[in-house]
Amino acid sequence: MNIDDAIRGRRSIRNYKSDDVKEELVREIIEAATYAPSAKNGQQWRFTVLTGESKDKFTDMYRSELSKLTFDVGSSFGSCTMMEEAPVVIIVWNTNEYGWPTEIHSVSAAIQNMLLKAHAIGLGTCWIGDIFYTYEAIMDYFKKPWKLLAAITVGWPDVSPGPKPRLSVNEVVEFMS
Repeated sequence: MNIDDAIRGRRSIRNYKSDDVKEELVREIIEAATYAPSAKNGQQWRFTVLTGESKDKFTDMYRSELSKLTFDVGSSFGSCTMMEEAPVVIIVWNTNEYGWPTEIHSVSAAIQNMLLKAHAIGLGTCWIGDIFYTYEAIMDYFKKPWKLLAAITVGWPDVSPGPKPRLSVNEVVEFMS
């Protein structure tokens, strides 16, 4: 698959087949992440891969913590269901305790590489930000010294969504000379 096909063809997948994803494929996805540019070559991304019982325990905790909240949590319960159904959930961290914007950009670039690599090998993914509703509970659950940045679901797609409308280049650019 060429880069243009990967960029234009990647979709957020929210429904997965129950088939397992081999560890070797997850390692390929994470290796692609390590080739992202990073501020001052800090390579401050870290990943926790959850499958099986570890994923089930995490999603149980996440659902329980969401249920305790007294405000609207948007699509969080849907994100939880998606994580429960996906065979793999990757928790993404930033090792810099301050989380400077350039480091967040670096880890975000690593995530984009992961999503594109997964798509290129036939896997589906979804970048989940709803986890921030329970940030403190997740930080306490994992007891990592890093900053939580995202969760990524990974699995074999059970859907094939079409393209979403995109703004044209003319709608998003301003050229100045």
